[in-house]
Amino acid sequence: MNRGCIPTKALLKGVEPVLDFSKFQSLGLLATLQGIDTDKLRAHAKKSILLSKSGIEYLIKQNAIRYIQGEATGYLGKTILGKDTQQNPFEVPYDKLILALGSVPSTIPGIQPDGSLIISSDEALQLNTVPATLLIIGGGVIGVEMATIYSALGTKVTVVEMMEQILPGEDPECVKVLHQQLQKMGIQIKTSCKVEKVEKTASSCKACFNHQGENITGDFSQILVATGRKPFIQENLLSPLSIPFSPKGVPSNQWTETENPDVYVIGDLNGVSMLAHTASTEGKVACARIFDQPAHPMHYSWMPRCVYTLPEIASVGENSRGKTFVFPYSANGRARAAGIREGKIKLFVEGKHLIGCTIVGQNASDMITMATIAMSQQLSLDQLESVTFPHPTYSEVFLDALEMAIGKPIHFA
Repeated sequence: MNRGCIPTKALLKGVEPVLDFSKFQSLGLLATLQGIDTDKLRAHAKKSILLSKSGIEYLIKQNAIRYIQGEATGYLGKTILGKDTQQNPFEVPYDKLILALGSVPSTIPGIQPDGSLIISSDEALQLNTVPATLLIIGGGVIGVEMATIYSALGTKVTVVEMMEQILPGEDPECVKVLHQQLQKMGIQIKTSCKVEKVEKTASSCKACFNHQGENITGDFSQILVATGRKPFIQENLLSPLSIPFSPKGVPSNQWTETENPDVYVIGDLNGVSMLAHTASTEGKVACARIFDQPAHPMHYSWMPRCVYTLPEIASVGENSRGKTFVFPYSANGRARAAGIREGKIKLFVEGKHLIGCTIVGQNASDMITMATIAMSQQLSLDQLESVTFPHPTYSEVFLDALEMAIGKPIHFA
């Protein structure tokens, strides 16, 4: 909320008109683009954070939950010890304990963020400066989203990724669509590329990297280390609980339980699926188990993964096995009406059931829910195809791909 989902999406929404401007001009818009007021954009992001925080604080108050803003420092038996923000000591006895310590930005040995020339995603979200040139190390979710934001603000962006593609692990065919669109924005992308060394000067950075066997040197106003996040391991809070842990996280089972029967782990701390909606689901499972209520175990393969670039890319489940069925946005009526040509949906099918889905295109993050429901409820392709989709909507690409999967395509030959 403070340094992740909410501010990122607020900034992306603010720059979206810039990225879509030429498209709307082709639809008849008569206007000139004067740029973005970064002060107002920053204020918008901060307001979105404050509104979300105040909403949660209200719910905590309405549900009579004791809330302490401070820091836990250790234990005395089954009592948590700590100090609040005023440095007043507090004690909280517990019967059951849920750990949700979150995560911190990952770093690269020898390339440590200093908050100025070399920054992490935490500093990048604050928009304190809009650099003329920016090197982003890491082409994962954070890297490509920040590349989208800064490119729209006028920065010349270069993204460096060690693996063969950006968004490693996602479907290569759909990632290629996003890769091409990012390049059209002017973002330079170097895959199979490793940063060897970074040198700081008084006002810039020089980076040396190996790109597919070729040594390259470049000067940049700033460098953003976007190599993902890692579990926030606080040994003083974990060691006394007699549970295993490592830099990769605290192991837990599908019920969020640890080796200590009184301790549960949710969120980024377990290192399994470092997404906000995963953490929320894990929290529900943990509470249900603690209070002996019915609950479904965690199925991490059913956790949707979303990247809020333009176009968006979203996926759930498998993307490397099963029969595949692809339907393009260019054959969708709503996309045509909006002047959108890029994008596609790809279904992964085994037998009569969906085992995975990847969507790259408009509203992908909203539409992936349909595939998530289908998989979690184990609905057959025939059951899904019987659903009537409103027309014209982007969601019809899902129906069209389903019709291809059952051998009855109507809008594709």
